[in-house]
Amino acid sequence: MNTIKHRAENLNNGGSVTVYYCGYEKCESGHSWGPAMRNQYLLHYVISGRGEYTVGGETYSLHPSECFLIRPGERTFYSADREDPWEYMWVAFDGFDVLEILRRTGLVSRYVASVENGGEFVRYLREMIDEFSQGGLFKVMSCFYGAMSVLEKSAHGGAYTREHEYVNKAIGYIKSNYGYPIQISDLARHIGIDRTYLYRIFTASENMSPKQYLMQVRINAAKKMLLAGTYSVGETALSCGFADSASFCGRFKRCTGMTPKEFIADSQKRRTEA
Repeated sequence: MNTIKHRAENLNNGGSVTVYYCGYEKCESGHSWGPAMRNQYLLHYVISGRGEYTVGGETYSLHPSECFLIRPGERTFYSADREDPWEYMWVAFDGFDVLEILRRTGLVSRYVASVENGGEFVRYLREMIDEFSQGGLFKVMSCFYGAMSVLEKSAHGGAYTREHEYVNKAIGYIKSNYGYPIQISDLARHIGIDRTYLYRIFTASENMSPKQYLMQVRINAAKKMLLAGTYSVGETALSCGFADSASFCGRFKRCTGMTPKEFIADSQKRRTEA
């Protein structure tokens, strides 16, 4: 057999993004997986060769310097070309901040993307695989975010526009101040631009308004606190920028479909069943 595999797994940091496993494979002719579903996001990068990826009734032909994304719960199938089977690297991940990562890398509504600086991308993935097998959590996450930064640059043509800088400043401000009763006017004033202009460029970049993004950050932060098991609902509400427990519980249910207590119970049940 000519198949070469390198796989590392079971390093879970429980943070806003968790890398579950990563690896490398030089596939044999016609090697395939599926149709089946994955439990996490799985990103493959094609180093050499060719293959096909099928999801949602669409089939994509993949070539070197391209990547394809598998989303959890979606039925997928992929196979190596019989004449020129692909060689690829992969990383499986999930977490509260994944949606933002997909937006920044251009994969929020796409399954396939080209990578402009493939050499740098591969270097990060190789380092991630090496560190993963040694249990180096911080280095693994550093390499993961490094690889995502390469995808982000590719999604923006390798350069950052002034509008992109404004959006990044807005996101940074929100993440640093979501626990305070900030207004979008505060955000625009901090960046030094008009509120209407901020709304337009932010919505175009993130597919949601600044206000919606702020609420998403608050709810995600609340989820982490609730799952920690050491904070009350009241403490969580005030820490995440809500005026009181009642307003927090109402907003949390509208966003998640569950009350905070139901969310905790559901999470505990899932861990027990896993």
